[in-house]
Amino acid sequence: MKIQIQGVGKKFRVRDADRLFTALDDITLDVRAGEFLTLVGPSGCGKSTLLDLLAGLDSPTTGRILLNGTPVNGPGLDRGIVFQQYALFPWRTALSNIEFGLEAKAVSKKERAERARTYLELVGLRGFENRYPHELSGGMRQRVAIARSLAFDPDVLLMDEPFAALDAQTRESLQEELLRIWEKTGKTIVFITHGIDEAVYLGQRVAVMTSRPGRIKRVVDVEFDSREGDLRADARFGEYRHEVWTLLRDEVAAARAEEAVSVG
Repeated sequence: MKIQIQGVGKKFRVRDADRLFTALDDITLDVRAGEFLTLVGPSGCGKSTLLDLLAGLDSPTTGRILLNGTPVNGPGLDRGIVFQQYALFPWRTALSNIEFGLEAKAVSKKERAERARTYLELVGLRGFENRYPHELSGGMRQRVAIARSLAFDPDVLLMDEPFAALDAQTRESLQEELLRIWEKTGKTIVFITHGIDEAVYLGQRVAVMTSRPGRIKRVVDVEFDSREGDLRADARFGEYRHEVWTLLRDEVAAARAEEAVSVG
């Protein structure tokens, strides 16, 4: 297995209170090498917390996470991260932003530029090398962020709702682009989303999380005869979507009820 999440729990101390808040509880999940796994769950269920643990940005309270059999104890160049916000350096051009991760690997200046151009072309932005982030659309900025994460050749790509802030047309376009990139590179991808359609469209498997504290309720295998054409028009797309929503319905209701109590 590429990633092994073994009995992972995460607790946080509540500000101004002498008690602990449980965000995640006993998460156990394996991710195969080259797999595209999507994670979906109600707001506040701990999806982003789990991604932070995978990235090594935080540590589990209980359990452990293994990458290629080695415990994750901090950030590393074996994992690329793409957040909802583009997190590009505004003073760097698109090409220079992509080169950033390669600088940490001490790649020569010539090779950095060549590799950055390759990945800029891979995400469909050939000709935009010298544009600054403010000169690019939201979708273009997210393409640069994806290219930057791919350029230093990580084993795993971690994506935290990267298309959530985009309009519907751009989002669907980038979903198609991401599938094309995944098929071409064979990267292992863990993708967090609120969208059931997005989870089913992108994932080979969809891991459904419970309301807080987050647990894995079930993992749904998504199998199509072919990923060519518009998957959303496939009859089984509707069936998978219904299955995931059935699993989520009670969790969303529970999350809303808890939110109403906390507000009240």
